[in-house]
Amino acid sequence: MKSTKQPRWHKASVFTLLLALSAGASAEGIAAKVSVIDPYVRAVPPVAKTSAAFMQLRNDNAAEGSLVSAETPAAGAVELHTHTMDEGVMRMRQIPQISLPSNTTVSLEPGGLHIMLFDLKAPLSPGDQVAITLTFSDGSSKAVTAEVRSVQGMMKH
Repeated sequence: MKSTKQPRWHKASVFTLLLALSAGASAEGIAAKVSVIDPYVRAVPPVAKTSAAFMQLRNDNAAEGSLVSAETPAAGAVELHTHTMDEGVMRMRQIPQISLPSNTTVSLEPGGLHIMLFDLKAPLSPGDQVAITLTFSDGSSKAVTAEVRSVQGMMKH
């Protein structure tokens, strides 16, 4: 008479396979549904230690998500920021996330939402390329390359 019991290794293998598949699916997550449009970084004088990155983020997901962090090898620290009016003075403030409503484009632009780059490792000159990794609320991430543009170029844009 044959036993109908599954071997112990079989259950463990199935569990491991399911875990790996679910991890792969969540790795794409929000990042797979967000389009990054026209990313760029502001060129700054060689002595400047800060700059900012701007872009449009189009969330084509049926669910809302958020951008929770960014990083780049070009800077020692990176923060998400916004500008707010405080007693008639425009002030820049760090924020914990940038909401990305479903089927909506959110603009990161001068005077509004943006990504601050602190402690720049090298001068940023027009035409340079800056690698930026965006991380979303579900842990998924997206690598983008942003062109460095001069202030004059941004004014035309």
